[in-house]
Amino acid sequence: MEKTTQIILLTHGTWGKELIVSAEMIIGKISSCSALELMPEDAVADYMKRIEEMMGQSKEVLLLADLYGGTPANIASVYAKKKKNVYALSGLNLDMLIGAEKLREKYSGNELVEAIKKEVIETCKNLNE
Repeated sequence: MEKTTQIILLTHGTWGKELIVSAEMIIGKISSCSALELMPEDAVADYMKRIEEMMGQSKEVLLLADLYGGTPANIASVYAKKKKNVYALSGLNLDMLIGAEKLREKYSGNELVEAIKKEVIETCKNLNE
């Protein structure tokens, strides 16, 4: 079944693809989810063009970027502010991806973003306690 919200992971290097592989080991196949790596040789304009192509005509897009303040997150922020159907979060990790997959069944738009943020905060634990 095709998901309403398309998830695109924006990362420095190729670890976004491996993150999808790892998440699928835990929860099974994730549909409507892809990764787009930013490599040192990539021009920002070219990276943005690839993001636009990947978003295509999707009804809703969730951009999950790796590092707050990094180029992928800054670009995600531009799209989230510019396009009504694009939402973005930074701080990508395995919990965030699994949460996004689970929560997009129930939520969309800003409600989805806030639910993912809450989920990630709840899974961040001090393991010394």
